[in-house]
Amino acid sequence: MLRALVKSATARAISWSGIDEIARANLHRDVPFVICYHRVVEQLNASGGFALPAMEITTAMLERHLDWLGRHFRIVSLDDLPARLEGQAGSRPLAAVTFDDGYSDTFHQAFPLLRRKGIPAGIFVVTDLVGSDHLPVHERLHALLVGASRQWVSMTDGLTDLLEKADVKSPVRERAPKVAADPFSATRYFLNRLSQAEVQRIIDGLEAITDIDESWQVALRPVTWEMLAEMRNAGMTIGSHSKTHAFLTNEGEHRLFEETDGSRGELKRRLGVEAQCFAYPGGVFNEPVVDAVARAGYRYAFTTCRHRDPQFPWLTIPRTGLWERSCLDPSGEFSPAVMSCQTAGTFNWTSRCSQPHA
Repeated sequence: MLRALVKSATARAISWSGIDEIARANLHRDVPFVICYHRVVEQLNASGGFALPAMEITTAMLERHLDWLGRHFRIVSLDDLPARLEGQAGSRPLAAVTFDDGYSDTFHQAFPLLRRKGIPAGIFVVTDLVGSDHLPVHERLHALLVGASRQWVSMTDGLTDLLEKADVKSPVRERAPKVAADPFSATRYFLNRLSQAEVQRIIDGLEAITDIDESWQVALRPVTWEMLAEMRNAGMTIGSHSKTHAFLTNEGEHRLFEETDGSRGELKRRLGVEAQCFAYPGGVFNEPVVDAVARAGYRYAFTTCRHRDPQFPWLTIPRTGLWERSCLDPSGEFSPAVMSCQTAGTFNWTSRCSQPHA
C-alpha cells in the first residue's frame, strides 16, 4: 500500500510539472513506445490461482489504456513502422500495441475492442501451440508448482527433493530452494536459468506427484490459425514469439535456428505471412540470439529491457509490459498520471537490467 501511495504521489507531481510530457517526447523521438500485454479477460483471477499473476488485464481497463494512449501518441501498425518513423518529425510520438503468447482471449476479448476503435496491434504467437490445447511451458510450470506447493509441508524441502529427482544442474539445484519462496518466484528462477529441456524434466517430476483439476486451462488455450487469419485480414500484424517459447539465452545454436527460422517458416506456410517482427520469449536476448533472429530474416524484434544492441538496434526495441494494476492509483482506479509516467520511463530508474546480453 505504501509503495502504491508513493508511486501515485510521485506520478501526480511529475505530471503536474509537465516533466513527463517532455521526457516522453525525448524518449520516443526516434523509438516508438511499444506496450506489451498478455491475457485480456472479463474477470481477474478466475483460474483459482493456477495462471501466472500480473499477466491479465480486463477489457474495461485495456480500453482505458488505449483511450489514453490515443490522446497522447499516434498508434501505428508494426507493419508501418519504417515509413512512420521516417515521417515522424514534428508530430506526436509513435506508439504500438502488442500481445504476446497468442492466448485465445486475444481474439475473443482484445480483437473486438481493437477493431471497434480502429487500432492496429501486433500479435506474437508461439507457433507450435497455435491450434492446440496445450499451454505455454511457463503457464504449465507455474500451475504445477502451485498444485505441489499446496501439498508440500515446506516449499524449500519440496523443491529440494524435486530438483534432485529431476537431475537439475548443481547451481540451480542448490540455490533455488533458498530464493524461491513461492510458485511465481520459482517459475521465474527456473525459466531464466534452465534450458527448456531441463524445465521439462521439472514439469515431468511435478506431474508425477501433483494432480490438479485442469478445467482452469480452457480460458488459457491458444488461438487457432483461423483466428489469426481473421485478425490478419483485419489489419493486425502477426509476428513470431518462437516455436515453443524457450528462453533463447539458455539454448544452443541449433535450437536458436529452429525457434527463430522455424517459427517464421510456419507463419509463412499457414498464413502466407512474411513475418517481419519477432518478440523474444521472456524478453531476454544476447548476441547469439540477436544474430539468429537477424539470420532468420526479421526486421524488427522486441525485448523488455532498455539495452539495445548497437549492431542491431531495430532487433532490440524495448517494450513496456502493462497489466491490470500497472496504472492504478491507491484507490484502485485508473490513473492518467501513472500511465503518463509509464510511457515517459519515469519508473525505469527503480530497476536495472540483469539479462545476459554479452
